[in-house]
Amino acid sequence: MPRLKLVPPAEPSPAEKVRQRVKAMPRPASLIQCPRCGGREMIETKTGMLFSGGKASGGTKQILCAACLLKGERVVVL
Repeated sequence: MPRLKLVPPAEPSPAEKVRQRVKAMPRPASLIQCPRCGGREMIETKTGMLFSGGKASGGTKQILCAACLLKGERVVVL
């Protein structure tokens, strides 16, 4: 039976190194930061809105991470 070998962890890419550095940086308590990628760029969305009388109303507001959204992931921050 062949023996299994441990594969050493892959060296993080330059982009991943930047993400790790940004996540570790100190920040003010009021600053919003993505828990997944550490990004600080957000997009405000509303779901379930009604359109009547020529105006949009209602809906649930959510704050999404823009960096994760560009990668196809929907990360709700607030």
